[in-house]
Amino acid sequence: MSQTASKSEIQTYIADSKYALLTYVRGDLSPISRTIGSYAPDGEDLFFSTGKESAKVEEIKKNKRVSFFFEHDNQAPESWKSLLLIGNAEQVTAGSTDYEKAVERLGAKSPRFRERIAKGDLDSAAIYRIKTSELEYLDRSKGNGKLQKIVVSQL
Repeated sequence: MSQTASKSEIQTYIADSKYALLTYVRGDLSPISRTIGSYAPDGEDLFFSTGKESAKVEEIKKNKRVSFFFEHDNQAPESWKSLLLIGNAEQVTAGSTDYEKAVERLGAKSPRFRERIAKGDLDSAAIYRIKTSELEYLDRSKGNGKLQKIVVSQL
């Protein structure tokens, strides 16, 4: 059976995920994965937030290519779903056209980010938009077909 997914199905999967894994590459070419809870979809793209002083901020400056992996807990093998989003991370700064949208979406999705907004603590946050170039969606509930790859745009 072939696997097909609509954009709304994929966005729902992201919205229903509590956490995701951000993977980036360190300067020594080691892949590093970190759990992220402050993220929110924006069409095919994704906003996420992390502390400005975190190591990932420095590493993403050097290599903007990142991935986000979504996988729900306690799934049965016959209905397993996961999603890998791949793209370039671009920092969203205060005053830019996407900043208010990013803050709104992150606040709606993440309780921790809402706390930062309430405390006026956004100065310590680095906010990024991942410009998605590729999605890989696996949905075993539709059979054991191939992994569905969706190219969003050419690099």
